[in-house]
Amino acid sequence: MTQFDFHQHLLVEVPGPAVILFTRRGCGACKVMGRVLEQWQAESEAPALFVVDAETDTALVREFEVFHLPALFVFNAGAYHGRLEAPPRLPLLREALAACLQRAPEEAP
Repeated sequence: MTQFDFHQHLLVEVPGPAVILFTRRGCGACKVMGRVLEQWQAESEAPALFVVDAETDTALVREFEVFHLPALFVFNAGAYHGRLEAPPRLPLLREALAACLQRAPEEAP
């Protein structure tokens, strides 16, 4: 997903929850988070996962005010629900996502 199709994907093509992962090559923590999120994708209740390369899509990095990688953000049916903050462990990520989705949608950055 790139800055040119980011909003189209989220608003039109994803009817449910989506997690956006900002990452970059060479980032060890990003690789760990990416592996855990890929494992999550094998589950039937997993949110859609989109990966943004922070090195090439700097406009999205600025838009979302990403300062530390990996960075995770949650959308649900195109509505922004905020930053997802959890260690790279499936049970904790599931809990954090559920809490994030309970919050009222807010204006995307």
